[in-house]
Amino acid sequence: MGSKASKPVQSASRKFPTRAPGAVPPASRPAARPAQPPQQGPKASFAKDEAIQADGQDPDQATNPAFSQRLRQMGIATPNPTLSNSSIASTGPPASSSSPLGPSYPSPSRNPTLTALEARQRIQDEVQLQYENPAGGRGFVDIETLRKALVLRKRGIPTSDIEQRLRLKRGVVAHLESGGAVTPMSY
Repeated sequence: MGSKASKPVQSASRKFPTRAPGAVPPASRPAARPAQPPQQGPKASFAKDEAIQADGQDPDQATNPAFSQRLRQMGIATPNPTLSNSSIASTGPPASSSSPLGPSYPSPSRNPTLTALEARQRIQDEVQLQYENPAGGRGFVDIETLRKALVLRKRGIPTSDIEQRLRLKRGVVAHLESGGAVTPMSY
């Protein structure tokens, strides 16, 4: 409705912005300043002045020497026994064999971490000995040998033949089957 002249929006071409939204409009260049020499900060000194001496002193210089002596006489505090299962504090008097200043550790024979590490090392030595001298057969098997033994057993090959073919000690395959540790699902 109405003439075309009354609708200037349709005839005007659209103007797009010349800079990205959010961009800072270009500022006018400031006048060049004369170059100023850089200011020099404090220089290192190799002589100790009063400030350095005061900084290096003990802030608790006023501690009573008698108090310090009593602390030395009391020695290291012994913890009260607790009911915690994870506590290593003993309920009896401290052992005379250990140093009163050093920490007390459980004996190596009662330490579960050391026991596990020793057992692992012993088993690793046995495995290494078996791989270096395979004439007597192997009692420990790797995963590939285990897989082969289970596949052969599933095919119905007798246990003695599997042990001979894979150079295993007598009874290893039977031990694997009877232990219930492995059961082949599908191959």
